[in-house]
Amino acid sequence: MKKRMVVFVIFFLVILTSVSACTGEDEKIAGPTGNPEENDEVRQASGGPYKEALVYVNNKDSNNLQVIHPTTHEVVRNIDVGEKPTYNEISPKGNNVYVVNSKSEDVSIIDAKTAEVIKTIPVGKTPKGINFTPDGKWVYVVNEGDNTVTVIDNESMEKTSTIDVGESPHNGVASVDSSTFYVTNTGSDSISVIDTASQQVTNTIKEVEGSPHNINITPDGKTLLVTLTQTSEVGVVDIKDAEMSEVIPVGTGHHVLDVTKDGKYAYVGNIGTNFVSVIDISAEKEIKQIEVGKGPHGIIVSANGDAVYAAISGENKVTVIDRKTNEVVDNIDVDSFPFFISTLESHSLDKKRTDN
Repeated sequence: MKKRMVVFVIFFLVILTSVSACTGEDEKIAGPTGNPEENDEVRQASGGPYKEALVYVNNKDSNNLQVIHPTTHEVVRNIDVGEKPTYNEISPKGNNVYVVNSKSEDVSIIDAKTAEVIKTIPVGKTPKGINFTPDGKWVYVVNEGDNTVTVIDNESMEKTSTIDVGESPHNGVASVDSSTFYVTNTGSDSISVIDTASQQVTNTIKEVEGSPHNINITPDGKTLLVTLTQTSEVGVVDIKDAEMSEVIPVGTGHHVLDVTKDGKYAYVGNIGTNFVSVIDISAEKEIKQIEVGKGPHGIIVSANGDAVYAAISGENKVTVIDRKTNEVVDNIDVDSFPFFISTLESHSLDKKRTDN
């Protein structure tokens, strides 16, 4: 009897081990590199509480999105999208990457886990900027050619409405609490304020002079930072007072800017120069110029805050800047005319997530 019991236990353990091994192998399959051994690292853009996240750069003249590994700095996947992709953003939970294709006037939605385009949504004329509300509910695509914003329900991946804004709108950003979305109107020197509950413009911040182009918000939700392409400055907009209170001189032809998680610094891509500007936000001044190459445009602070990635449009590369030293530590070759770059937002890593 004892021998039978021992045999049964051994048999049960063998079966259990086999099942566990199979389950573990299945879990290692997903990931943009296709390499099971790297899966724990490459899954990080799909919702896990990781310290690093995959980096996505869209190449305007190659009609593709390239995925960069955050540790090896290697391009691990090329994904074909629409014509002339200009901007891209990853959803707050890391599930999907949305790519705006300006010439084909649509948005490619990519599953971050499989690195495949799962849907294409037509939007307005000459779409440019795109952004999510932090709660992940809404996606806003700014249509420069017809002065509108297309609203997409992120869960259903369907268009829900179109909102009229100012002249030649370019990009937008949501408030920290997801209640409001701000859109820069380059042609009318203003910022449209959209209520996300009603999906209507409820206010317009005027006299944002200098052709407001790209925009970001400080982590405390109190200040908008706006690139002013005509005057080569960054405008500081007080949200409570709804007015631009200060301007900070930077490089010429600047476009994209990102803010560090602690709200202390902003990095600005100056596409008309060869350097990235570092701004001390509280001091309201540029404190350093980091030489990166010809035409820095897209720029993003890594999710863990250790690095800054800049898309260098004129040299077909992505430059990696060490945040502690503000020095260039690597250059990554990419395809033609890298325009914008994104990664999982650092605030998304503050919350424990179990979904993929």
